[in-house]
Amino acid sequence: MGARIAVGLVKAGVIALAALAHELPAEPAAAQQRDFLFGKPHVTVGARLGLAAPTAGSEVFDFTTEELTVKRGDFAAIDFEVELGVRLRDRLDLALNIGHSESNTRSEFRNWVGADDLPIEQTTRFALTPVTLGAKAYLKDRGRAVSRFAWVPDRWSPYAAAGGGLIVYKFSQHGEFVDYDTRDVFQATFTSEGVAPTLYGGAGIELSLGRSLLATGEVRYLWSRAGMSRDFVDFDAIDLSSRQLVLGLAVRF
Repeated sequence: MGARIAVGLVKAGVIALAALAHELPAEPAAAQQRDFLFGKPHVTVGARLGLAAPTAGSEVFDFTTEELTVKRGDFAAIDFEVELGVRLRDRLDLALNIGHSESNTRSEFRNWVGADDLPIEQTTRFALTPVTLGAKAYLKDRGRAVSRFAWVPDRWSPYAAAGGGLIVYKFSQHGEFVDYDTRDVFQATFTSEGVAPTLYGGAGIELSLGRSLLATGEVRYLWSRAGMSRDFVDFDAIDLSSRQLVLGLAVRF
């Protein structure tokens, strides 16, 4: 349910950003020209909210979706991010990003029931916290100097982004399970967690809402895999990759 709400919010935000970009004039109007900064901004700080959709392409996800009443889409979750950008050149920023998404899915075995004819139930949790450092390359100038001291922001600034870092992850399943040899039902918690390297690539846009305020939107893809713990000894490396779509606000100064 939370993922569906996030999808709706993201879609509404994308439509709003597109409408805002269409309505803004091609060149700054007189009123907009008065809304200037005293020099180029050097730092941008922002927060974004959206959707993270893990690709869930490894054996542990195959087992979970085949044996339990879980769909791959259930691993999608609301994604929250904060980002710090530092201007290196007119069209290049260094960006530090920290995000977090977490899904909790209740389920039961598809083809098994307990001796009491009740469902065999469990909860699967999948949490991702990527910490990345990368570059944002802007495809056009983000503003122009109108005097020695004044700088007027442009209405919109598209960019491409790439970088890498670390991702903190946790995959856990808690509840009732079946011993396929004895057909006994038992209580257990299986957990695999750790830190793994990650790479990402993406694209986004920034829309000026005033002198210092920006509306932001970004699509991003993260690549990562990690070995699983002894609780999942017979499974291959867990797929930590995900697609992200986020919208937010930022302040530049």
